[in-house]
Amino acid sequence: MRGRRLRSARQEGIARMKRTFLINDLVWMTVALLFCIGGFRIGFGTFQKPHAGFMPVVAGCILGGLALLDLLAGVVNRWKDDPDDREVWGGLNWAKIITTFLVLVVYALLFTPVGFFLSTFLLLLFLYRVMEPKPWWVIGLASAVTTAAFYLIFKVGLDSQLPKGFLGL
Repeated sequence: MRGRRLRSARQEGIARMKRTFLINDLVWMTVALLFCIGGFRIGFGTFQKPHAGFMPVVAGCILGGLALLDLLAGVVNRWKDDPDDREVWGGLNWAKIITTFLVLVVYALLFTPVGFFLSTFLLLLFLYRVMEPKPWWVIGLASAVTTAAFYLIFKVGLDSQLPKGFLGL
C-alpha cells in the first residue's frame, strides 16, 4: 500500500512538472507570437531594406522556434530526467538575482546620459564580478573586449546609433 502511494505521488509530481514545462513553453510561444505581430504592425520591410519591425519579427521567430524545440524535446523524453520544482528553485541566490535586475534597470536609465562605452563597460564589470569572481584584471579585460565587440557589431557592422554620453565617446 505504501509503495503504491509513493509511486502515485511520484507520478503526480512528474505530471505536475509536465504541466509546468508545457505552460512555460506555451507562454514563451505566446510572447514570440506577440513579438511577431507587433513587428509586422510597425512594418517588416524586406530582407534587403528592413524596417523597424524586422528585428522583433526575427527575435519572435527565434524565440518561438526555441520554445517549440523545448516542447518537442519534453514530449519525446516525457520530461523524465527533469528535476522537480524543489530542485530547480532550491539553490537560487535571490540576492544576486534581485541585485542583477536592479543593476540592469540602472544601466537602462544611465545608458543615454552616460553613453554606450562607459555604461556597458561598468555593467559587464559588475556582471562578470558577481557571476563568477575572477581577478580584477581578467574581469576588466573581458569587459573591455566584450564592450569593443558589441561596438563593432552594432555601430560598425549594423550602423546603429549608440549614445555618446557626457564623455563624447
